[in-house]
Amino acid sequence: IKDQYYEGDGYELAAKKSVFGALSLYLDFINMFQSLLYLFGDRND
Repeated sequence: IKDQYYEGDGYELAAKKSVFGALSLYLDFINMFQSLLYLFGDRND
C-alpha cells in the first residue's frame, strides 16, 4: 500500500489509492476473522 502511495502520482489519485488500500486491508481482516471462525467455531452436527 505504501509503495503505491509514493509512486509520484497526483494528490487526487494518491487519495483514491489510499482509500482502496484501506478497503482492501479491511476486507483482508474480515476474511481472516471468518477463517478463524471456521477453524475454531463450534459445529453443531
